[in-house]
Amino acid sequence: MSTAIIMLFVQFLLTDYVIGFEGHDSMISVYNSVSGKIAEKSWKAHYLYMTSGTNDVVHKDRDVTDKQEPCPTDCQCYFQYISWLALDCRNGSTNATSLSHEINAYLRSVAWNLTRLAITGTPLTTVPESVCQLERLTWLGLYENNFLTTLPDDCFTRLHELQTFAAIGGGLTYLQNGLFDNLTKLQGVYFFHNQISLIGAHLFDVTANLPNLQDIVLSSNKLTEIDTWPVRRAQLINGSNIDLSVNQISRFTNSLGWHYDCNSAPLLSPKIDLMGNNISHLNDLFRGWNITGLLCCAHARRDGKFIRFDRIQIVHHF
Repeated sequence: MSTAIIMLFVQFLLTDYVIGFEGHDSMISVYNSVSGKIAEKSWKAHYLYMTSGTNDVVHKDRDVTDKQEPCPTDCQCYFQYISWLALDCRNGSTNATSLSHEINAYLRSVAWNLTRLAITGTPLTTVPESVCQLERLTWLGLYENNFLTTLPDDCFTRLHELQTFAAIGGGLTYLQNGLFDNLTKLQGVYFFHNQISLIGAHLFDVTANLPNLQDIVLSSNKLTEIDTWPVRRAQLINGSNIDLSVNQISRFTNSLGWHYDCNSAPLLSPKIDLMGNNISHLNDLFRGWNITGLLCCAHARRDGKFIRFDRIQIVHHF
């Protein structure tokens, strides 16, 4: 089996599945390369979505107006449709403390109309407080902020209109419980290409009250274990798409005390992508997540490389 790439599709109803595989280092390398290109395109798409168009207003190198503070030193501030702002500091040399003060002053001067914000390429070690006060934001993206290792408590929970959050290509190492609690309009969070090795078990659990959150992307990080929150969400929220690919996951834990058997409520079409991890056996997932009922009343049939049950499908690629 060490020479095989294993894709695991655990299906509840007709379309539910978990994807996973193991293989030689060369296969992992190929996958990492492809995944990186896909992530980079997605990253650029996020950024271009904020900055492209024909209605851009560009403020460079401390342009001053009568109505607002100047754009932070050595940064460029791109406006689109008045309420969309991209703040690009990739060519700047201002230290983190000074830049944070300047960003606070600038954002507070334009806060009245901002609904979308991207902050790219800064030396910031913390998210400026002014960001947490932008209560009209529906979209927030943090890109290439390599010194930003953690996100603040009691910040994003104030952004009640937030629908999309992205922190991509940065230095995040840990995501704590409570970051997004009760953001009932949140639909997608994207954390690919960071250094995340640990996330709180309750961060995306049903107890966080995130009823519309469907896309959770944690690919290309350093996770080594995952708790049962993906399947707990799947019992209440239809169509979850949870991407845990290209990490180092080998353990499935259950600090939440979840159990699934023949009498449990069905899972509502979840997709859990575990490709590019260190998973050796399907049973590791079953035992770790306390799943005992997947093969209840199963009727197996072999169809080429597929072994199908009524609720589980295992696909082998040799």
